[in-house]
Amino acid sequence: MKKIAALGFLFALLMGCASASKNEINQQLDSQSGKEVVLVRVLNDSRCPEGVQCVWAGEVTIEVAVYENKKLSEQTQFTINAQSADEVKAWFEQHLPPSKEKLKAVSVAPYPKEGVTIQPEEYKIVLKY
Repeated sequence: MKKIAALGFLFALLMGCASASKNEINQQLDSQSGKEVVLVRVLNDSRCPEGVQCVWAGEVTIEVAVYENKKLSEQTQFTINAQSADEVKAWFEQHLPPSKEKLKAVSVAPYPKEGVTIQPEEYKIVLKY
């Protein structure tokens, strides 16, 4: 059975973001080490919904930010698909605290379902160890 873990990271929404647009999420992975990786927003989610037969699997584009001691140190965008999986995983390994277990995958949840609209605040980064 695959374990889904977040190294003790807490998923929380940042409150009071004055410039928040409808698609900003501000989910943070708090390592309690002064370093935070924040899912700022999902820019595009073209993943093939469950229950639909598609020509290609699709992809999801996210914007993430890294804060060290509450100061922005890096902000970047990733398109997560089969071809970029290793690059995305390497970036997260570089920015997260060391773990006894190897990071196997980074994904975005929830996965789209036919006829169901995903609200921006529902998106989460999922780390699989």
